[in-house]
Amino acid sequence: MRRAVNAIAGNIGEAFGRGTDGDRVRVLRIARGEAEETIRHLNSNFRSKRVSPNDYWSIRNLLVVIVKMLTALVHR
Repeated sequence: MRRAVNAIAGNIGEAFGRGTDGDRVRVLRIARGEAEETIRHLNSNFRSKRVSPNDYWSIRNLLVVIVKMLTALVHR
């Protein structure tokens, strides 16, 4: 889960360091995939009771917003 979370920020930073729009969009899609992967890891940890309900919903809601923001950037 930590790897996926770190990859979100890393890919966003990489996307805005790219010169062409095609490269930027490709890397933003990868970042969005990492955010969705993080949600799946979070769900798994919640089901295993390693994450409290309060933490789960707070983190999940933030990740959903991140996915929506990245989707908007991809479709700009």
